Formats: sequence, C-alpha cells, structure tokens
Amino acid sequence: MHSAIELVLAATLILLPSAVGLSASAAIVGFIAGAMLAGLALSGTAPSGRGGLPLSAHAVYDWAMGTGLICTGIVLGFASGPTTLFVFLAAGMAELTLTASTSYSTSRA
Repeated sequence: MHSAIELVLAATLILLPSAVGLSASAAIVGFIAGAMLAGLALSGTAPSGRGGLPLSAHAVYDWAMGTGLICTGIVLGFASGPTTLFVFLAAGMAELTLTASTSYSTSRA
C-alpha cells in the first residue's frame, strides 16, 4: 500500500505544477522530484526480490524525500510565490505522513 500511495504522490508532483501554472523552474523541480519518488516507490515493491531496496534504506530515503520537498517548497516559495510553496509543502507533508505511518518491517506470509 505504501508504494501505491507513493506512486500517486509521484504522479501528482509530475503533473500538478504544470496544471496549476507554476513557474518553469517549479515544474522542472516537480518533474525531477516526482521521477525520484516514483523510482523509490518502484524499488520498494519487492524487498525480497533481486535488486530490491532494503527496508531500512527505503525508510531513510522516504524521510529524506519528505524533508527535501519541504525545503524545496520554502526555497521555491520565496522565489516563485505562495502557490509553489503550498504545492511542495503539501507534497512534503504527505510524504512525511506516509513515512511516519509505515511500519518498515518484512511481513511473514
């Protein structure tokens, strides 16, 4: 479920900045951050499979993405305006909320 929600957030980051008319720099940063988040979500779908990301590393990357999105929102918010601030702060808070609510442990079938 975590990866599915993360993929939705990634798609939102890719599409929303252009849809609401943010600056070109905000759209580019949104695209890059969304692509990184999509890659992170896809790498965590099969922790026991070949080439999967360890759960502990996934947790650290999730916290880093959330924190990075909030910092990006603050910086771009000063440069581009309050709408940019709101979009990236909301994405960062969504990522941090998802991260905080996830139990990063392997489930036994």
